Amino acid sequence: MAEGNFAGALTAFDALAASAPDAGAAARAKEDAALCRIWLDRGLVLVPRTDLGESTVHARQANQRTIDELAVLYTNAVFYGLGTGAWLGIQTEPKGAAGAILPALGLAGASVLGVYALDSGRPLPYGVPQSMVTGMYIGLYEGIAWTVWNQSQHRSSEAWSDKTVATVIWGGATLGLAAGGILGAQRKTTPGRASFVGSASLWSAVVAGFVTSGVVAKDDKQDDRTWLAVALGVNAGAVGGAFAAGEVSPTIARVRFLDLGGIGGLLLSGGLFLATESRNEWARDLTIGAGTAAGLAVAWFATLGMSKDEPSTTGGTASLPHLVAMPVRGGAALGFAGAF
Repeated sequence: MAEGNFAGALTAFDALAASAPDAGAAARAKEDAALCRIWLDRGLVLVPRTDLGESTVHARQANQRTIDELAVLYTNAVFYGLGTGAWLGIQTEPKGAAGAILPALGLAGASVLGVYALDSGRPLPYGVPQSMVTGMYIGLYEGIAWTVWNQSQHRSSEAWSDKTVATVIWGGATLGLAAGGILGAQRKTTPGRASFVGSASLWSAVVAGFVTSGVVAKDDKQDDRTWLAVALGVNAGAVGGAFAAGEVSPTIARVRFLDLGGIGGLLLSGGLFLATESRNEWARDLTIGAGTAAGLAVAWFATLGMSKDEPSTTGGTASLPHLVAMPVRGGAALGFAGAF
C-alpha cells in the first residue's frame, strides 16, 4: 500500500481480514482494504512531490501560480516596460539616444520589480499571471486595430498624431493588463482558460480581417472596412472565448496546438495560393481566411481527447465576515471571522 500497489495491497488485506486472529485486527484490515479499493477505483497514485517537478497538480490545489506562469509574466513585464519607455520617448521627444534608451531600460526593470512585489509574500493565484499577459495582448490588439482603422479612413492631415497613436496603443495594453489581473483574481481561472481567451481574440481578428477583405468592394473604403472587421473580431473573439473557456477548460498545451493549427492553416493556404501565381486579390484573401479557419478546426478536433485544466474545487473558499462570540473567563468576547 505504501508503495502505491493498491491492487496487490487490496488482495493482501482481504486475505488478512479473512485470517485475522481477532475482530479488531479484521476490522483494521477491512478498513485498509476499503481505502485501497477507493484509491484504485479513482485511479489515484502515490508520487513523491520531488518527482512531480514543475507540475500544475500542486499549484492548482494550492491555488498558486506555477513557475512557468511567473516566468511568462516576468518576460512580458520586460516587453511592457520597454513599450512604456517607447511611449514616453514619443511624448517627450528626447534630443539624444540616451534620453530615449535609458528611461526604457529603467522602466523595464521597474516592471520586473513590480511583478516581484506582486508575487512576494503570498504568491499570485493560479492562472492570474497568464490572465494579466492575455489582457495585455488583447488590449494591444485593440489599440493597433482601432488605430489603423482610424488612420485608414482619414487624410494624413486629419489622422491621429504620433503621440495620440502611441497613447492609444500603450493605453490599450495597460488597461488590458490591469483588467486581466483583476478579472483573473476575481474569477477562478486557469492558465489554459486565460490563454484560450487570448488565442480566440487573435484568430477571430485574423479570420475576420482576411474574409472581409475578400468580400468587400475593392475601392478606397476597403481598408476601412477590413480594419473595422479586425477590431470587431478582437472583441468578438475575446467575449466568445471568455464564455467558452469555462466549458472547454483547455490546458496550455492544447491552446498551443490550436495556435499551431491556425499558423499552419495560414501558411499552407497562403503558400499554395502564391504557388498558383494568381493576382486575384479577392481569391487570395478568402483562401487565406478559409485556410486559417480550417487549420484551427483541424487542430480543435485533433485535440478533443486532451485532458482539461480545471480550477480546484477544494480550498480557498471565501466567506463573508461574520460576528462570532467566544467565551472567556468572566464573560465573552465578540469578534469577526471569515475566510478570504
